[in-house]
Order: sequence, then C-alpha cells, then structure tokens
Amino acid sequence: MLLATSLSFIIYLVKRRLTFIMFRIDKATSVAVALFAIAGAVPAAAASSEGSSSHPPNLQTITRLTAPLPLRPGEVTNSYHKLPIPPGPIAIYEFKADVVEKDYNGNIVPTPLGDAYLHHHVVLSEHEAYEHQKSWWYPMKPRRANRGVGFGAGTESRGTPQKFHHPYAFTTVEGEDELVANVHVINTRGMPKGDARHCLECPCTSTDVSPSNGTILEAVASRRKDWDRCNVELLDEANTACRPETYYGGLVCCEEGEFCLDGYDPGAAEFDGVKAAGPISTYYLRYTLTYAAATRENRPLYLAACCDASGNETTSGNIEYDIPKLCDEWDSLDDEDGDGDSACVHKLSTIQMLHGTTSFPFGVTLADVDDGGEVDVVYMVGHLHRGGIEITASDPATGEVICKSMPAYGTGDEIGNEKGYINAMSTCQFDPPRRMRTTDPILVTSSYDAREAHTGVMGLFYIAIADVENPVETENNLDKVPAIMQWAGVGAMLAIVAVAGSKYNEQNRRKDYEMVTPTMNVAV
Repeated sequence: MLLATSLSFIIYLVKRRLTFIMFRIDKATSVAVALFAIAGAVPAAAASSEGSSSHPPNLQTITRLTAPLPLRPGEVTNSYHKLPIPPGPIAIYEFKADVVEKDYNGNIVPTPLGDAYLHHHVVLSEHEAYEHQKSWWYPMKPRRANRGVGFGAGTESRGTPQKFHHPYAFTTVEGEDELVANVHVINTRGMPKGDARHCLECPCTSTDVSPSNGTILEAVASRRKDWDRCNVELLDEANTACRPETYYGGLVCCEEGEFCLDGYDPGAAEFDGVKAAGPISTYYLRYTLTYAAATRENRPLYLAACCDASGNETTSGNIEYDIPKLCDEWDSLDDEDGDGDSACVHKLSTIQMLHGTTSFPFGVTLADVDDGGEVDVVYMVGHLHRGGIEITASDPATGEVICKSMPAYGTGDEIGNEKGYINAMSTCQFDPPRRMRTTDPILVTSSYDAREAHTGVMGLFYIAIADVENPVETENNLDKVPAIMQWAGVGAMLAIVAVAGSKYNEQNRRKDYEMVTPTMNVAV
C-alpha cells in the first residue's frame, strides 16, 4: 500500500499517453490499457475546463545567477549553463530572466539592452527521465537535453515573464534539481550606434571564411546539420538564409567566442584597437522561478511544436530568415494603395499543424500523441527581432485570429524602455483554455519592416499547452494495477501536444516602432 501511495503521487504528475515511445506497445493490448489507466488517474476537477485559480498554495520564489559571462567589446557568448532549481517534483508558475552585472559595491544591477544584447535564452530539462530523447538535436538546444520543462525568449524577456495560473504549470520530476540553458549574449557596450545595430544581426565575418577558398560557403555549410528546412515561400523569393552559398548573417555566424565585427576581433586584419579598447564586461543571466510543490491538481504544461513561420506542414522550419530591403527609410509603412498590404512590409505566411513536423527551438520535437488528440491551449507569445511588426496565428478556414503578438519598442534610455529595442511582446493568455486538436492547421504570419535589410530574424510562437484529462478515471485505478506496471508508467515518456490560442480584438496596424501593451488577457 505504501508503494502504491508513493507511486500514485508521482504518476499524477505525468501525462495520459505515456508509453508508446518507450515501449512501442500497441494501444489495443491489455498492457497499454493498464498503463493509460494509471497515467490518467486524476481527479475530475483537475480536468475541468473552468477558469483557473490565480492563487495556488504556498508559492515561493527563487532568484539565481548563471556562471559569469566575461566578454570583450564585440564578443559573443552562445554557451550552455546548468541552472540549479529546487528539487522536484515542483510546479513552476512563472519564469523570468534578464542580463545583469555587479556594480562597484557588488550589488546586482540590470544591464541596458544597448550594452548586452540578449539574443535569446532557451531553458530546458536534462533529467534522466528523458534519456531516450537526448540524441535528438535542433538549433538552440544542447545535444544532451530533452524537452520536459521549456522556457525561452530574447530581449523581450525582461518585460515579458512567462506566467501561468494554477492549476497549470510546468512540472519537474522526482530528483530533478537543475535545468540547462542556452544563453546567447552579444557585448555591444561602448559601440557606436551603427556598429551595435549591425552586431545584433550576427553578420558573418572573416572568422567565418574558409581558409581553403576564401569564401563563407565552406565554413558555414559545415556548421549546420540540415540546409533544406526553408518553406516554399522563402525558397521562391531566394531568401539568402536558406542556402550556405548565400548566407551572410545569423546564428551560424554567431558562435561562442566569436566577435560580431572584424573591427573588434584581435585576430582580424581589420582590427581597430581604438574602437575595441573597452574593458572586459562580466555579465550574468539572472533567472527567477515562482513555484510550489507539485500536487495532483496540477495540469502539467508542455510546449507545442507549432509555430515557425519559415516552415510548413512538411518542413520543420529554418528557425531564421533574412529580410530584404524593399523601400527607402523615409517611405511609409501605410497601405497606400488600399490592397491590404504595404510595399515596405515583408510578410511571411505559412500553415503548420499544431503538433506536426516542427522541431522547435524552445525544446519541442515531433509529436508523441495520437493524431487529432485534444489539448488545452493556455498561453501564447511571439518572438521577433528588431524590425518586427507583429506575428499572428489564425484559423486558415475561418480567418479567426487566435493570437496576435506585437512588440513593444522602447522610447527612452531607462532600463525596460531602451529606445529601438524590443522590450516586451504582447501575450495571449486563455482562461479558460482554448481546446484544440493536434492536427488543427494554424496560419502563421510574421511581418517585418523592410525599409532596411535584416539578417537572421525569427518569426516564432511559444505555445504552452496541457493534455485533456479523462474525468472518468479515478484514483481507484491505481489499486487495480500491479506495482511493476506502475513503475513502467513512471518511466514512460511525457506526451507533448500542440495547440494555438484564442480570439481577441484586432489592433490597429502598427506604424513605425510604437509601444504596445505588453500583455493581453483573452477571454473565450
């Protein structure tokens, strides 16, 4: 009885369809049926679609720092770090992060975006419970990490904490006491404005040129596993990010220890000792978790595979793409001819299933659930780079806007309002959640200001979802299954399902880079 009681607590923390990846057992067999019964034994109240409570019990908060990130002017760090967290199982209700440093008195102070540009951080689980996933790889994910807990953002992270309401939370497993983070920061402190903005887009430099033939092609081609990931729309426009022979800036040219411009690289012929004379700056990624002990009432969250605007229903996506210059800087972004589009706005549209082929940068891999299974969408937020106007997710059949995420560009000099930088992204929060099927198509449209060219931009959605639980199954199921089968259920893989969000009122077309409200609550 003690064994069954202990196991039931752990089993309630895992999802319903746990087993077919690990054990490859047909669902029709009695063994699989038993395992599904174990994993699905949650109280009916936990599966309710009623609005969630905003005050889970015994919330606690921790704030910690990564290891130091010492950077010379123009230097890049694109490195991986262990993030200690309270021992699992815990339920994480909020994650936020920003770049900080220590002042002369040793106090921790936030760093302006104009000094240390947070290109992205991606935070994932690396627990042995997900051992069979560790060989899977995709950009912005360490080769030995899995897809359990997942958080991620860029410069917008300071103004856009990822926050979820009880009973929905990202949950950890027994014994899990750390996460792994990919932290990508560019040191632009003391740079002229033009140099700093150029650095933010990771231009290829002499470091990226092959010594054998003097071209970027050979060096860049070897750094990416697969160059056939752009959708038809990008290929038709011959987007320069899709092929190594035309690639000239982005993640591939922004690796650990590189310099963003030759003028700041001591090993480059164009090194400028005057411009690069600044001191080494030591930064940290500060991360804050708001959490509580995991309980049976929790609805564990996962990340949907959708959406990357550079992919489609058969192509996972290139993660990044380039924006060509379409207009002069003094031209208007307005729709002057009334056709619904501006000649100065680059739009990239694609359709992806909620949980289809995408191998997503925030830590999601291919679907592990039945085709067409139902899930609950809890939270959505877009990720754009400088020049981004908006990213939308909509129903391609009806035109219904599920979520529109828009950047808030700063207008001043103070922390949290740095001019010209994305300080926040508007979010879509669904309370009650929006129920979708994993095979539902989503039309994703990413829009960028094309009055100047940009390299390595992104058009991504971060989507947090929860499995739909079976309210008929009860705690009594646990007493009817042998202990060995309960252990099998604990060891099985957590299912991830995909989803999209909810409808809310359209906002006016953005003009230039004005501020927008960083968060929108969506009522269904």
